[in-house]
Amino acid sequence: MGFAQLHVLKGVFVKQVKILSRYIGSIVTIAVMPYMIGGLFTGIGYAVGGPSAQRNFVANTGISNPLLYMVLGGSIMLAAMIIMENVGSVIREEQLIGTFELHYLTPNNFILLWFYHIIPVALLMIMIFAFNVTPILLYEGGILSPIEWVVASFVVFLSMVPLVGVGLVIAALTVRFKEVDAVINVINSGITLLSGFFYPLEIFPRIIQEIAALVPTSHAVELLREIVAYKSIPLDTPSKLLVLAVLSVVYLAVGSITYKRWEEHAKRTGELSKY
Repeated sequence: MGFAQLHVLKGVFVKQVKILSRYIGSIVTIAVMPYMIGGLFTGIGYAVGGPSAQRNFVANTGISNPLLYMVLGGSIMLAAMIIMENVGSVIREEQLIGTFELHYLTPNNFILLWFYHIIPVALLMIMIFAFNVTPILLYEGGILSPIEWVVASFVVFLSMVPLVGVGLVIAALTVRFKEVDAVINVINSGITLLSGFFYPLEIFPRIIQEIAALVPTSHAVELLREIVAYKSIPLDTPSKLLVLAVLSVVYLAVGSITYKRWEEHAKRTGELSKY
């Protein structure tokens, strides 16, 4: 990365941090949401399962603390949703305030430019993830080692990178159709279903599990649960990181191609500045 790109990254990073700092209430809500969702599902489990709820949960998931299981999954679910929506929402906001076209007066690579926008958001989600799981680990009488924290944080970040590709597809639809909330909801629902945020994917038929293997967050959640719940780095971590890296390349390639295609179409038809 050249010095020019570093300046662009710094500018985008500072801008995004300033914008995020305006919405402290939203950040606090996002931070506590995994506990609200996790507490709800845990309560439902005990209400339905009764005295055997804990034993059934351990038998089906291999993890003894249902709240940790739910909170961890909820943290990654919210991170995934926010990352996917971020690129499209940034473009839509700039369209509405009239600054979107100004980017085309600069020599910047637009794909990189929109990718830079998610870096501060991804770092924020990593901090929220640590904020969510740490109290439960302390209550259990243990905490992750520094190297385990580093690996877990890297897994969270790497799992967000492929979703930037999905975000670019959403951004392309935003440039083309302006409003894509319905499409975003469908994509979020599909990824949530196939990621196993709140249940083991083994409950699904084999074909669904194979499709879920193409969803990056399914690998991330599985790996993070092993690291956090057992406080150790699994031996197959390198292979799972490789899978996430490959998915990152594929998703980013598809997202970039889709975005460039719709961008060129919008330029030819004059819809680039039609809001």
